[in-house]
Amino acid sequence: MPIASFRLKFCAAVLLAASATLAAAQTKWPINTWVFTSFQGNGDGLHLSTSEDGRSWKDLGKVFLKPSVGSGLMRDPHILRAPDGIFRMVWTTGWKDKGIGYASSSDLVNWSRQQYLPLLEKVPGTNNAWAPETFFDEARQQYVITWSSDIDGRFKETTSSERMNNRTYFVTTKDFETFSAPQLLIDPGFDHIDTTLVRSGKRYIAVFKEGDRQKSKAWGAIRWAVADSVLGPYRLMPNPLVAGKRVEGPTLAVAGDKVRLYVDHYADARYGAFETTDWLTWTDVSEGLAVAKGQRHGTVLAVPAWLARNLESAQPSAQPVVPVPAPPAALEGYTADPAIRVFGDTYYIYPTSDKPNWQTTDFSVWSSRNLVDWKNEGKVLDVANDLRWARIEAWAPDVIERNGTYFMYFCAQGSIGVATAKSPLGPFVDALGKPLLTKGMGVQTNTIDPFPFIDDDGQAYLYFGNGKMGNVVRLKPDMVTLDGPVQTIALKEHREGAVVFKRAGKYYFMWSIDDARSPNYRVGWGTADSPLGPVTSPQDGFIVLQRNGSAVGTAHHSVVNVPGTDRWYAAYHRHALPEGGGFQRQTVLARMEFTADGAIRPMDPMRVPFKPGDLGEPIVDGRGRP
Repeated sequence: MPIASFRLKFCAAVLLAASATLAAAQTKWPINTWVFTSFQGNGDGLHLSTSEDGRSWKDLGKVFLKPSVGSGLMRDPHILRAPDGIFRMVWTTGWKDKGIGYASSSDLVNWSRQQYLPLLEKVPGTNNAWAPETFFDEARQQYVITWSSDIDGRFKETTSSERMNNRTYFVTTKDFETFSAPQLLIDPGFDHIDTTLVRSGKRYIAVFKEGDRQKSKAWGAIRWAVADSVLGPYRLMPNPLVAGKRVEGPTLAVAGDKVRLYVDHYADARYGAFETTDWLTWTDVSEGLAVAKGQRHGTVLAVPAWLARNLESAQPSAQPVVPVPAPPAALEGYTADPAIRVFGDTYYIYPTSDKPNWQTTDFSVWSSRNLVDWKNEGKVLDVANDLRWARIEAWAPDVIERNGTYFMYFCAQGSIGVATAKSPLGPFVDALGKPLLTKGMGVQTNTIDPFPFIDDDGQAYLYFGNGKMGNVVRLKPDMVTLDGPVQTIALKEHREGAVVFKRAGKYYFMWSIDDARSPNYRVGWGTADSPLGPVTSPQDGFIVLQRNGSAVGTAHHSVVNVPGTDRWYAAYHRHALPEGGGFQRQTVLARMEFTADGAIRPMDPMRVPFKPGDLGEPIVDGRGRP
């Protein structure tokens, strides 16, 4: 999954929209809002402003974190949201400090204890450590912290009485506790500051400010260099991005082929912006750009719209917190609606493959022998090419086995189909040449989210629906023919994604509540004495999976029992980290436990089901470990 460090994935022509009409257009479920970090005065603390179009910024009117380390300043604050959902901030702590400030947060409001990172304290001749930024290096799964420093005795050929002699340096870390030795990252042959990094396709681009000659009023350009690795070597490009202007503090935003560059006109108390599609020709789009009054050198990042709304009313606490990292996703990439099954000695997950606006066209499967290590086994059904009756909106598959045949039930263009295969790995072939269930089959509901269940007596059922009521229909033994009319089941606050399983003689029903685009998407439950209901839900403990910390939109799940045991696990999706929403989701696992009287205990989406090095849940001779 691409990690957008120092860059933004702008949502559907919002941020870089040229017209005011597009900028003002709002959807019911906006994915991201853009946040600009800054300081004011000489470095009073963290200021934040928000924007829905990237042009008109609203100051949130408060200092979210006041500096307390180093020389006591907070200048040039940069925030990166990491893959674990934690916001990590670095900043300049003083004009002559040999280290930088660091703090972390889960919500941008409440921050950890501030730390002074003495990155250059042991390097003789160090005069400063300015404008640090953090980049996540996917290839090496580590963080790269960059900053500029002037170190006596280095780069003598560019020593000048008119300016300092800064270059870009870096360290790497995996945990912000231990760091590599500082090294030179970029030497373009001249003094420079304010380096920011962005990944563009397969190359890495560094943008930085060439030093000014204040006495002669020669203002350094905004320059750029490229590399094949985030750690270089970087090659200076001959054409400056912005020249002849008194600007600094470049920060970048990327949307597809379009790039926006923000620069701080530090002597004029204003910001400018430039756009390009090829990194060669830049257009000044500063007109109409309105940043927060008094804003100084900051950076832009995307955050979920719900989180940005919380910032407006939130009151920062003076007490430090300890941010909790979210569990890693079980599957790579953007996946949702996971159906987890066990066939033989192997676990399988059949998810939706997320694409913008749910316009998905195919299904894949992942396998695991222990619930810990998952392998992408590839595509098992291509709706766009394998069906005659649908081409798109391939959602929420599930697979069940009967008499050696595997039956996949799935959504496509508002109907439910069924396909068969002789292996859980497919390929699956359309069994009917038409939908099994189409919208309007006697029920007022959207015909999506099928869940197959075979009872102990051999009777098969198919549950489905999106709406106030759940739906169920019996299936004949061939699993592709309806056996009677569709029936409705009343499920408390039901929206979609019904799951049914049997434990200790009881039928357990679980389902999703709210909208998949909402951070409050959650799971409720109840029990019944029959697979047809009625279903009774508890007054207390009705919700068993819901948002916590950076894990939001936690629902549309399924469950699996480790054979021969009473150990159960849920596979569910959440909004993807570090960036995501209703169209960008990740599959995660959670341990599901029961009370002595059979109630489902609430599951914490911030709790990992397996610790590093755990053997997981292997199946041997048809049974899990004792």
